[in-house]
Amino acid sequence: MNNNILAKVIQDLNVGIVVVDSSYHVIVWNQFMEKHSNIKREAVTGKELFESFPYLPKDWLDLKLRSVFMLKNFSFTTWKQRPYLFKFYHHRPITGSSEFMYQDCVFLPVLDTETSANYACIVVQDMTDIALYEQKLEELKEINETLQQLSQYDVLTSAFNRRYFETQVEKEFSKSKRHGNDFAVVLLDIDFFKKVNDTYGHPAGDEVLKHVVKIASNMLRTSDVFARYGGEEFIMLLTETKFENAQIVSDRIRQRIEESVAVYKNQEIKVTISLGLSRFRPTLKDYLQLVNEADVALYKSKTEGRNRLSIYKEED
Repeated sequence: MNNNILAKVIQDLNVGIVVVDSSYHVIVWNQFMEKHSNIKREAVTGKELFESFPYLPKDWLDLKLRSVFMLKNFSFTTWKQRPYLFKFYHHRPITGSSEFMYQDCVFLPVLDTETSANYACIVVQDMTDIALYEQKLEELKEINETLQQLSQYDVLTSAFNRRYFETQVEKEFSKSKRHGNDFAVVLLDIDFFKKVNDTYGHPAGDEVLKHVVKIASNMLRTSDVFARYGGEEFIMLLTETKFENAQIVSDRIRQRIEESVAVYKNQEIKVTISLGLSRFRPTLKDYLQLVNEADVALYKSKTEGRNRLSIYKEED
């Protein structure tokens, strides 16, 4: 190929081409490099690279170039490893990202067959659009994960919501059907909650709801689920829990709430809860039966005086 044609191609490529000799003096500085550095090739050709660009990472770049000269092999680095080599402004909206062009760089050995001289070529590719796109995707992923997590919680109390509970109890039911694990569902209701609202006001009632959630949640394992089921009614999923242990945990929560007080504007508000417990059996058709049974047991607690735990029995 005609050398003039080859030189023209190198100059017009939409990537940076820099060729240096073994002393790092610049031999080739193409149009891409001129445009983004605002330095004409006449001003940089023949000069040592680090003299013209003192900000370059000298130790790191020296190691890269020496390996090219000694091993006669190529090397490369991506924008993910090192965002940029040359500080070129990218002229895109910054939006929190680097103000400099993201770059992939390839380091190639070049042999002048006529003089047997060795050179190293640095190829600089603008990766800014790809980098910004990937960063935006990562931001969107984080936002979606946050929204997904927020969608699992009740806004007022920060307990899990009913939809999340139903998803988890269905999984637990299927798992127990396959492996025979024990688990329990407990439905609980704040006693005389309407009286709290009527006496102290709805903001105080909200504080009572948060108070109950805080106590109960702190007494459960991370594998358990405590969710707001509706109004002043909550539901617990006690995963992989023996029936006797489920009773103990549920009644301890009841006792702890009875012994505590919720505080709203320096007013101490005492409340109690009623609970109904049902346990998994292999003969059950689906998790809805468990919830219905817990509801039957809860109704029994209410009719028998409240502030108590009732266990579902089939004769009920």
